[in-house]
Amino acid sequence: MKYFTLALKNWDKFKGRANRSEFWYFTLFYLIFGFILSFIDILFFGYEPMDPTSFGVLSTVYNLVLFIPSISVTVRRLHDVNKSAWNFLWYITIIGVFYIIILNILKGTDGDNKYGPPSTA
Repeated sequence: MKYFTLALKNWDKFKGRANRSEFWYFTLFYLIFGFILSFIDILFFGYEPMDPTSFGVLSTVYNLVLFIPSISVTVRRLHDVNKSAWNFLWYITIIGVFYIIILNILKGTDGDNKYGPPSTA
């Protein structure tokens, strides 16, 4: 949980590095809270997941609030494997999604790289 709050505290930092733990724990808690809020939307607000005209109020607000922090932690994770933030644009393509996932799985650069010292979190 500390990595999730760390990513929220660093929501505006697109420089520096984020280690694998910071990125993957943020992703884990992001998904867990998202599922819980979607479930609450279904139970209490009448959200129908298969209805294209319906939307979940809580899950939509949650995703809008965490949009920038998720981009920030992904950019810093790319910096940890010594890749430019421009690689984030690979998300536009189908194959690029898999490329970004592989980059997020890789171990970060040992020691300093051109994006700074390793994350100490």
